[in-house]
Amino acid sequence: MKQLLVFIIALLASMPALAQRYETDSVRVNGHYRTYTIYLPAGLPADAPLVWCMHGYRKTVAPPSYFDLDRVADREKFAVCYPAGILDSSGHYGFNVHYGSQASLTNDEVSDMCRLARYVQKRYHLSKANTFATGMSNGGDMCYLLAYQGQDVFSALAPVSGITLAWVYEKYDAPKPIPIYEIHGTADKTSRWAGDMANRDGWGAYLPLDLSIGYWVARDRCTAIEKPDTIAGKNSANGHYIVRHRYTGGTGGCQVWLDEVVGARHSWHSKDMDTGEAIWAFFKQYLK
Repeated sequence: MKQLLVFIIALLASMPALAQRYETDSVRVNGHYRTYTIYLPAGLPADAPLVWCMHGYRKTVAPPSYFDLDRVADREKFAVCYPAGILDSSGHYGFNVHYGSQASLTNDEVSDMCRLARYVQKRYHLSKANTFATGMSNGGDMCYLLAYQGQDVFSALAPVSGITLAWVYEKYDAPKPIPIYEIHGTADKTSRWAGDMANRDGWGAYLPLDLSIGYWVARDRCTAIEKPDTIAGKNSANGHYIVRHRYTGGTGGCQVWLDEVVGARHSWHSKDMDTGEAIWAFFKQYLK
């Protein structure tokens, strides 16, 4: 028996337990199953940070390769979890922010995401203090819903091509400040820069970006407005460039960032900037 135990220990020690890997699983949350895929870089230490990345409203769930976070995670040693949205009656997977097409969904999405994140933290021995959330489009909208409801799982939020739906703005008064970083194209025709308070596009009425971001500048009590910084985009041929807006000096060190991708349409904006790098640079300020 002793020899067998020594053999097992030696075998386990020789296995690449810390090799980079993806794992996909489903777990029962609030009475229904939620699926996720997690990326765990090689050599990930215990209590490593966790970045939560929510996809857009789609006929299929966006794969991790759509985003550019994993290569940043390899270098910076954090985990990336990609939760899957729920299939609604229109045949789209999404996070329930109460679009008209999501009327068939009855789940509390904020509760689902927070409970699922806590499960992932515990299962993979990840940091409870250093968990952050980002998302594209519908996933970005979900970031704002998390912020307005004052959840206590995600320490900072980075919506990309996200919007603040009018019903959220009207129903909630965010109970606490939280760092916010929005990346948004000025030519976005899905999540319009100028908003859609008349609900012409059918997503539900939503705020213009200026008002959406202005709310958080005020809520976070930012006291300094930096001079906007204009930088070139990655692809000079498309004529896009980025105007960086920074609002600092907020409660508890909260900042509000807005990257205005001039000329860009609805996307993760990886053709114009290193989005994953930029998001991690924002989150990294809030590591505890």
